[in-house]
Amino acid sequence: MGKKKKKEIVKPWCYYCDRVFDDEKILIQHQKAKHFKCSLCGKKLSTAGGLVIHGYQVHKETIDKVPFAKPGRESTDVNVFGMYGIPEDLEAPDEDQ
Repeated sequence: MGKKKKKEIVKPWCYYCDRVFDDEKILIQHQKAKHFKCSLCGKKLSTAGGLVIHGYQVHKETIDKVPFAKPGRESTDVNVFGMYGIPEDLEAPDEDQ
């Protein structure tokens, strides 16, 4: 018998800012508070798409970028919720950041 291979455990991380979390529930709270929060009224939405629709329907404003996102990741076209919807070609960031 050979050695058992350890599964590489990837901690939840934010697609928009590369911050690493211990728990996906905390990641979702972070995304709602930092990236999906309406700058006009403070409402916290679940997705970037929800933020865009809210901005247009409630405030008649066009939101075309995700707030506080890294350059190249501010598009509202990518539908990310927690760890779901992250493009597969991206690697998880280092935990040391």
